[in-house]
Amino acid sequence: MIKEWYRQIIQDMDAADAGSRRIKEEILILLKEEEASLGRQEYERYRDKAFLVASAAEENGFERGFKYAFRLFVECFRD
Repeated sequence: MIKEWYRQIIQDMDAADAGSRRIKEEILILLKEEEASLGRQEYERYRDKAFLVASAAEENGFERGFKYAFRLFVECFRD
């Protein structure tokens, strides 16, 4: 259910979202050296894989953060 919420939130977000833009910029900076040493097709394959890894990590972070927040919420109302 949390994954579905995450996907819905991502779909509703503006493509120019500051967080997404920052991650893309960081990936491109990290791969700058590789761009010069690899062929275009190989570089694009590395770049695409880096974007996929970042996306998976972001989704996992959302899910873990949601669970932690819910546990904190429950803990706050136990007393």
